[in-house]
Amino acid sequence: MSLLELDDIRLDLPHRGGDRALLRGVSLRVAPGEAIGLVGESGSGKSMTLRTVLRTEPAGARVTGRVLLDGTDVRSLDAAALRRLRARDLAMISQDPRAALNPVLRVAEFLVEGLCDARGERRGTAERRVRDLLAQVGIADVDRCMDSYPHQLSGGMLQRVVIAAAVAGSPRLLLADEPTTALDVTTQSEVMAILDEQRREHGMAMLFVTHDLELASAVCDRIAVLYAGQIVEIGTPAQLHSAPRHPYTRLLLDSRPSLTATTPTLPVIPGRPVAAYEVGAGCAFATRCPWIAPRCRDGAVPLVEGDGRAVRCHRSDELRGELVRTSAPEVTG
Repeated sequence: MSLLELDDIRLDLPHRGGDRALLRGVSLRVAPGEAIGLVGESGSGKSMTLRTVLRTEPAGARVTGRVLLDGTDVRSLDAAALRRLRARDLAMISQDPRAALNPVLRVAEFLVEGLCDARGERRGTAERRVRDLLAQVGIADVDRCMDSYPHQLSGGMLQRVVIAAAVAGSPRLLLADEPTTALDVTTQSEVMAILDEQRREHGMAMLFVTHDLELASAVCDRIAVLYAGQIVEIGTPAQLHSAPRHPYTRLLLDSRPSLTATTPTLPVIPGRPVAAYEVGAGCAFATRCPWIAPRCRDGAVPLVEGDGRAVRCHRSDELRGELVRTSAPEVTG
């Protein structure tokens, strides 16, 4: 049974030259308590997918398809029902924690007021819960933190506060949009460990957006790889690392920096990322794919499910052996 179901989500933005697609039929299921990573280059549609769930897409955007949360169509809710859903069932952690906090409120006021609104708790009960939550997310001096304004705290401290705010209402689904982007590597690791611990302790499902395949692998049960507004592959971290079935996934893995291997130059994916609205007939990755074949340029490529995973590639079966190699062939045209 799925907690969240995205069914053929398409998003177009109005443009003077005609509507421009940003999402081109994203379908995904998230089970209760499951963590799914959304991975891909900038512009692939990761963050926009989260925004369609939360219904915070850009003004004027045209969204089709269904977003079902425990059977309720989020896209069809009125304003009051949507506010209740956001307060009780959904939580969001964004890239910039400062954008999520009110700069004129101390941390204690921000968290306590949010908890009272979301759960209807009395102020004294809410204050005790806030103190417990801040301690759980690794804040040593809770009193100082609660008495501080956002500008008085470091990025790592702020992200811990945002995590505490997100889990305070006991949501069923956590949306995390690159929550460690602005942090140094050590703080990233600490924050992700806290986030994963809180998710498991509270039994939340999570959609986690990141550019980092390694980070997604460390905290997610499955990973969905996006390219040009579509999912091109879904699998467990072990499946994607040991036997990717889409050329884009293989090249993403090849382009990761390594702590052990030595190479004169870091491999890069040839060409440039294609925007969703630039995609024509055939495979969206065709212009960059070293394994291109004539049939890849003709007609839509479906997302085919099987063996507990899914892939959008005409040649996935015949390329299985080649895609697990340590290096990819040169692009020939």
